[in-house]
Amino acid sequence: MEHHFDLTSAVVIPYINFAVFIAAFVFFFRKSLASLAKSRRDAFLSASKEAQASLDAARQVFSEVKARLDALESELSAFREQSERAAHEEARRIAEETERFSKQLQEETKRIASEAIESARQELRQEVVQAARELAQKRIETDLDVGARELILKSRMSDAAKMSAQ
Repeated sequence: MEHHFDLTSAVVIPYINFAVFIAAFVFFFRKSLASLAKSRRDAFLSASKEAQASLDAARQVFSEVKARLDALESELSAFREQSERAAHEEARRIAEETERFSKQLQEETKRIASEAIESARQELRQEVVQAARELAQKRIETDLDVGARELILKSRMSDAAKMSAQ
């Protein structure tokens, strides 16, 4: 048995058969293949247009969102500055009120202290006068006799009567 390799029948003829099959397939199905290719092309173009429209819409939304974000950031910055000014103003007002209250408190304390000192002076004077009276009365009782006491008492009563008459 001889194996003889025929290049033509083994390699070339199957390729020729395949080429004839492809040519016949294209000839019979060219319209369907063309419409299929056209529909795929149209679908691709349509999808491409939709994708472009979506991209444009996304860019529009992005620019709107970015503009709103920038506006919010500037509004936040303005609000922060306004809050800081208000806080400084409130701190200044509180400091002024504290200073004013402190001065009022000092004045009230001085007034109360002055009244207490004056009251203590009055009480001290009254106690000194009372002590001097008691001391004088004891001296008069021990040092003076009854006649001298009566004479002093009459003198005092006449002085009191003269003062009440005026």
